Amino acid sequence: MSVGKWEIRTVDGADVRLRSGQKGLLSLDVVAPVSSGLLHVTAHEINLTLQLALDQLETGNFLLQSAARSIVRRYQAHTLVYSGSGQAGGTWSVSGAAQAGTIEVDLGLTITPIASATSPMGEIEITGSASMGTVHLPIPGMGTIDNFSFDVDAKLELRASAG
Repeated sequence: MSVGKWEIRTVDGADVRLRSGQKGLLSLDVVAPVSSGLLHVTAHEINLTLQLALDQLETGNFLLQSAARSIVRRYQAHTLVYSGSGQAGGTWSVSGAAQAGTIEVDLGLTITPIASATSPMGEIEITGSASMGTVHLPIPGMGTIDNFSFDVDAKLELRASAG
């Protein structure tokens, strides 16, 4: 296990993908860029903080993108901030809260370190899922999604932090 602090690189492609658990017409696949982040690993604990620029999110569907951006504006959720921690061990798992505007969701994530040619901690892969209950969509005729859940998937480049 590598011990230290790493900044999450905010280069092009440093995106987190959020996919809804719904299938069909209301399936939602959103990509939001990482605006900052930090991974801190000690012998006993792992801490992860991430900030996503939700006001720059993209979907593959212009109608759903418009609805998603409307939700971001309505709830003043321009930036999603996640802070999670967990015990260091064989599997790196953190749990915490993801908050954007007035919305807060408990979120557990699994972190997998990926070695690069120059570092044993060149990248991390982050996966997880959460449930938000009922979500109201500002799309005429569609209204709400009951039991809305989403999956998180990201592969993010790291840079060793001096601090």
